[in-house]
Amino acid sequence: MKGFEVIFIAPRSRRHEGASVMDAIVDVASRNGIGRYTRRDDAGGVGANGHTHSAHFFEATDEPEELMFVLDGGEADTLVRSVEDAGIHVFCVRRAIDYFQLGDHDDTP
Repeated sequence: MKGFEVIFIAPRSRRHEGASVMDAIVDVASRNGIGRYTRRDDAGGVGANGHTHSAHFFEATDEPEELMFVLDGGEADTLVRSVEDAGIHVFCVRRAIDYFQLGDHDDTP
C-alpha cells in the first residue's frame, strides 16, 4: 500500500504542557483515531542548534527519542497539522513509502 512514514524526533527532556513531547504527540494521535506507532530511543544526535543530545550514564533525559507512524495520506496530514496546531515544538520527517502487512494477523506475542 502507499502511504507515509511520519517520524517525530526530540530529546527526552523536552516537555509540552507538563508532559513529555512524545506523550503529547501520542495523545494528539489518539484524539485523531491513530493508535498504531513505534517509539524508539536513540543513542545520540545533533539538533538544529548544533547541541549534541545523548544518553549519559548518570543523565538519560537528554537522550533523543523517535516516534514513528505509518499512515495513509489523510491521516498523515491530520496528524502533522494537529501536532502543529497544538504548538508542540518537535522535529518532524514525513516521507512517502510503500508498506505491507505480511502473514496471518495475530496480535499475540
